[in-house]
Amino acid sequence: MTMKSPQSVIGSSASDCEIDMMLFAGSNPVTALQVIGQALNYMNARGIEKASHRSALMKAGRKALKQLGEF
Repeated sequence: MTMKSPQSVIGSSASDCEIDMMLFAGSNPVTALQVIGQALNYMNARGIEKASHRSALMKAGRKALKQLGEF
């Protein structure tokens, strides 16, 4: 999976966001954390709430950190 833009991450449905980012976090945790950080920063800077997307991103972020801790 290639690096996703914040717009593509939050432009999908919350369900798709969670599925994609959880898979990404499992296969490439470092890049997933970059994408998650960029997406959350983008949302904060523009005042975008989308609570379900934020929840999905946080869940994927925790998975990515767990993956990194296991290496």
